[in-house]
Amino acid sequence: MHNENINRASSTNEINERLAYVDFKLRFTGHISRLDLKETFGIAEAAASRVLTEYGDLKANNKTQKANTIIRDSFSPLLSIDGETALGMLANGFNKNKLTNNTVIPYEKIGAIPHQLDIAEVAMITRAIEGGYAIKCNYFSQNSDKYGERVLLPLAIMYDGTHWMYRAYDRSEEGSNRFKNFHFSRTCNVKEEFQAKEYKRLGTEELQSDKAWNLRVPLVLKLHESLDHKKKSEIQRDFGMHAEDEELLISERQAFLWILEKKWFIDSRSPEKRELEKKQKIKRFYKFELTNSDMIRMLISQT
Repeated sequence: MHNENINRASSTNEINERLAYVDFKLRFTGHISRLDLKETFGIAEAAASRVLTEYGDLKANNKTQKANTIIRDSFSPLLSIDGETALGMLANGFNKNKLTNNTVIPYEKIGAIPHQLDIAEVAMITRAIEGGYAIKCNYFSQNSDKYGERVLLPLAIMYDGTHWMYRAYDRSEEGSNRFKNFHFSRTCNVKEEFQAKEYKRLGTEELQSDKAWNLRVPLVLKLHESLDHKKKSEIQRDFGMHAEDEELLISERQAFLWILEKKWFIDSRSPEKRELEKKQKIKRFYKFELTNSDMIRMLISQT
């Protein structure tokens, strides 16, 4: 009898997990298929069909019956999830433990900001990535006073360890540099443009046309000369360097260079600017000096 109860409970958990997955896929990609269920849970096509049927019975207004696509106007989520968790699972795969906070060992995120991301707007952006269409939105950039409505073609999601961002093609941009990084938290008043043909993503707006995304550049980072021995040793440990190492060699997308410079405190100033700031007695903290900036500029100019 005890084994029967365990088996019954296990079966119920499996069903709930599969229904949660259907809900997740519909909400954040706009569609679900039997193949998705087969590949994720290793079940037969007949079992996958039963899951979709059961979900349809529970949430008849969430998806179309035959195409299994989201019904946006009436969608009511089966599971409660925050934007950061959703983006993490879109990046790393569906994880039921993320929904129940079951961890292998004790875990807490430091400095969690409640309601930082609008879950409905996150879902609209990620559905646009999957569906290949535009969104209209307002964006509050730290580098621009342009707060009017933009037309963006979202392409990919990124995480720098602190902020969730997405790469997009900005049709509203008048300059030549239209592929940019955007923060989810600074995007508001999102509207999906999934129906009109003129808002479909064009070939020139695809990620494969984004030169800064596709160009990976080598970075030669030398421990900064302003650091004392103690600080150098700390940085060597933090970055997995050996005690005798003075340089760190990595490769990064051109699109992420400015983010990395800021987060890793990389000194990429020209010799002229360094000399000027030295004369002006301007002091800044740096961990590394970028020693191959000329090579990077050459690589970028050739693309």
